Amino acid sequence: MPLIPKWISMPCLFLAMLAAEAQGQARASKQQSVQAGQQVFVQRCMQCHSVNADQGVLLGPSLWSEMSRSPHKKTTAQIRVILRDGKGKMPPWKDILAKDDVDNLLAYVRTL
Repeated sequence: MPLIPKWISMPCLFLAMLAAEAQGQARASKQQSVQAGQQVFVQRCMQCHSVNADQGVLLGPSLWSEMSRSPHKKTTAQIRVILRDGKGKMPPWKDILAKDDVDNLLAYVRTL
């Protein structure tokens, strides 16, 4: 097996280390987003929507039953429209939830 010269292997090692660090940061960022989304859910959504399979319908559908199916019943874009404009008994949230809140909320409900 041929040896790789140091001048080639060192930059490759450095790039691999950078890639691993970036992946770790992305995982941490996603986890922070999920946690922030859970807080938004508790503060804004839990009054009407459950996340438990056995809790059933409060005022709106259980998000667990909505999100646990594969593929999900609704796309991210469809959920954004519902959050923005409301649907049925659900009021619009466009003046209440910031874009970051919606992004974090979506990250959270996708974990259900």
